[in-house]
Amino acid sequence: MGKVRVFRCRICYDPYIGEEPPSRCPFCGAPARYLIPAERWDWSEHKIEISDVSRINLEAALKLELGNTAFYLCAMNAAEEAGDEYSYAKFKALKKVENEHAAVIAKSLQIEEPPLEEIPCSKDSKENTQEGWEREDRAIKAYSKFAEEAPESLLRQFFSALVEIETDHLALHAENLEE
Repeated sequence: MGKVRVFRCRICYDPYIGEEPPSRCPFCGAPARYLIPAERWDWSEHKIEISDVSRINLEAALKLELGNTAFYLCAMNAAEEAGDEYSYAKFKALKKVENEHAAVIAKSLQIEEPPLEEIPCSKDSKENTQEGWEREDRAIKAYSKFAEEAPESLLRQFFSALVEIETDHLALHAENLEE
């Protein structure tokens, strides 16, 4: 057994304990390159003044992430009721990641995370997978735009990471739609 270390995610700030960083942050889904040894963590890098354009974009991103969280919660519950273990696990994991993104955005905006609104979904996991694909596609387009517009390098990095994470989700849905 190797030496256990503590890592921190530069996207969601959560710590991870292991011998090596995982291939993806287990909390927000960020690729391993965003996980750094905790001893190199510097909170001052994350305390930035947010521009007006970035504040507007973060508010829009929060709305997207909360909507996706609520949708995946509905899809998770529908899959559970149908006894579809794979879709239940997929939608539960996606719900957790999207909710983590919402929590990070709320922290960046220095606000309490708003409560989820109920969002309807289908009873059919394939239909929910299609809607999930469409939601991820919208998020990727929005976050790509937000990354380009952000004058703050930290927020450019954040939105770019979200594009990567949501692209993984999009690929997962696409693979499930092909089956």
